[in-house]
Amino acid sequence: MIVKIAYVREAELKPLIPLLKNEIDTRGFTFELIKVDREDELKFYLDKVDLVYIPLPILNFVQNLSILSNGSYVSTGLRIQLLSSTAKRVLVPGSNSTEFYLVKMLYNSGITPVISGDYDAKVTYDAGDIDLLNLWNNVCQNSPLILKVLATKRLDEQIILQLKVLIRESASKMVEKNEVSIFSKELGLKGRSSIECFFKLCREKNLCSNVSYRLV
Repeated sequence: MIVKIAYVREAELKPLIPLLKNEIDTRGFTFELIKVDREDELKFYLDKVDLVYIPLPILNFVQNLSILSNGSYVSTGLRIQLLSSTAKRVLVPGSNSTEFYLVKMLYNSGITPVISGDYDAKVTYDAGDIDLLNLWNNVCQNSPLILKVLATKRLDEQIILQLKVLIRESASKMVEKNEVSIFSKELGLKGRSSIECFFKLCREKNLCSNVSYRLV
């Protein structure tokens, strides 16, 4: 079976590298990667491909998706670099990116997302003036910072379970190399609590309403 996977950033695919390079037994599956140019376009690929690396806020707009507990894109850092004394426009991966929602929820609810063009602040993953990871840890009790999850609208339960085994094995190899977080291998209770905390905060800030998903 050919499994099509849509993604935006190469870093998202790190947990899958051993699987994509056939370093583990793929058990009859082959994988086709679909590179999407803009993060805000990802939601349109849910009907076109089998798996999509989606930012968490997409779950506020597309209902009843199945979310895999393996292969998630987890960040070990998230900051805002300020380019002026008053930050009104922040450069982010997308207007529905997890990063932008975290900026609004943890730093400035009135800030405007910018994908290109002029901005006076930007999201970074290392150096920066505002440590969003620290703010996140204070609110969500040191939960992992999950930026994207693998979601499917098309695959049935049996196929999902087979793919989970492969993705877990692949991510495990990357964990051993210190290339990805242990939560990319398996979200576990702490990873699940992280997603719940994100949407609890999102609802409190009136950014999310009817969130519905199934974690597999």
